[in-house]
Amino acid sequence: MKYIDTSAFVKHYRKEELGSDIINKLMDDSKEKNSQLISSFIVVGEIISVFDKWVRYKFITKQECDELVRIFLKEIKQLTDNEVLILESVSNSMITMSVELIIKHHLSLNDALHLYTALGNKNLIQEFVCSDDSLLKAANQKALRF
Repeated sequence: MKYIDTSAFVKHYRKEELGSDIINKLMDDSKEKNSQLISSFIVVGEIISVFDKWVRYKFITKQECDELVRIFLKEIKQLTDNEVLILESVSNSMITMSVELIIKHHLSLNDALHLYTALGNKNLIQEFVCSDDSLLKAANQKALRF
């Protein structure tokens, strides 16, 4: 099983971005049930927020954003229905417990929640897939594999 955070997952929707080929292969492998993924449920809101940011920065049009949201939600449903993507829910206690990760590793709340979720499933995760340098550094210090 591979943990995928938002910074990596979103590359699947921006084809020309560095590393998107790796993420596309990972997604294809998962769709073919050759690989299982896990992430925090916050990835859903974060990715849609990224799509909205792309509109504000004029990388894509509003219509392209709407289409990306539709495709993304359809893929999330397909992956979770086929049990190749596990989305871990976020609880109040997880947010509280993530504070230590925020302070120690200087992470945003969302990155700390991704790391906390991954650490909670550490025995299942063979690889931590991420393209955020500060989160990768923190994950490495917590002995997650890349």
